[in-house]
Amino acid sequence: MKKLMFFLSAVGLSVILSAGISFSQDNQNKYSKENFNIEGVFVCDWNGNYYVRQIGNEILWYGEESSLDPTWSNVAHGTINGNVINLIWADVPKGSIMQHGKLTINIISNDNFVLTSQEGDNFGSSNWNRKTN
Repeated sequence: MKKLMFFLSAVGLSVILSAGISFSQDNQNKYSKENFNIEGVFVCDWNGNYYVRQIGNEILWYGEESSLDPTWSNVAHGTINGNVINLIWADVPKGSIMQHGKLTINIISNDNFVLTSQEGDNFGSSNWNRKTN
């Protein structure tokens, strides 16, 4: 019985190795380097600043109308797939508006992205451009 188990294990391992399957393949794809780098500070068409962090294909941001007494401020988390960002967002209590929803955003370039669709509460911003000083 032990010899049979060893034989089946050896055959299974050789099939996996010959097929080029990697046990870490999923993690490599999940965190692979994307073609876009949108990390940085962006201004939006609602006169706010967005502080965007990109880790592989993950996006995190904090957006606010102003740093002193904003009407709105929000956080978001999502992923990049090709040139599309899908994320969830929610306002935070630094501002007085408390809404949330989902956004789909197209990346035009490393310096510009635009809103293409939304679900949930109305998200005011629809165009972001990299801030230059």
